[in-house]
Amino acid sequence: MTHSLQRLFKIACLALVLAASSSFAADMQGNGMQGNGMQDNELSVDAPRIQQYLAGEFPREYEALGGLFTLTARDPELTIPATGQRLQVAFSASASSAGGSDTPVGRIHMSSGLRYDPRDSALYLDQPTLDDMQPASPGQRIDEQTRMLLNLWLTDYARKEPLYKLDPALVATLGGVQVESTRIENGRIVVRFNQPITLPGLGDAQD
Repeated sequence: MTHSLQRLFKIACLALVLAASSSFAADMQGNGMQGNGMQDNELSVDAPRIQQYLAGEFPREYEALGGLFTLTARDPELTIPATGQRLQVAFSASASSAGGSDTPVGRIHMSSGLRYDPRDSALYLDQPTLDDMQPASPGQRIDEQTRMLLNLWLTDYARKEPLYKLDPALVATLGGVQVESTRIENGRIVVRFNQPITLPGLGDAQD
């Protein structure tokens, strides 16, 4: 490979790294340089970013009792409070029994803590609870069977399905940096690492 081709190859590789770094910065915004009270080993994810991820993961179906009942959840809406350690998620639900039609249940409101799983670089719900259920039609009542189905789905979702999954390619740019903890602060989810975060610079473009 000639010197010119080597230089072009190096620049192309750097461009890919910088593109990933820019995307990572968009995914997880904020550091100690921005004067928002965060440390240089902390980055944050805002609600719109997680909302965008959830939009691609729903609708979701949950089957109970061997398929005897099916719950469908759709149209998720995430809210991250300015204070406290529990976020809120609302979604529309419908239910059906084996061979029956899908019947709207209503709008479900829940709150949950957070946990981070390093095995798949993802945030999961932690100890979610149903806070409110607004029936689909005036005068409609959500029966105990549907409540049980909702709780079963919520428990299963929190155990298996991520609320937000970090892109493995972006996580790889951090090398051996590990997540220590997560918290909710000022309407964002703050991810704390075990060492300062340094994104690639431009110096590698030089010979």
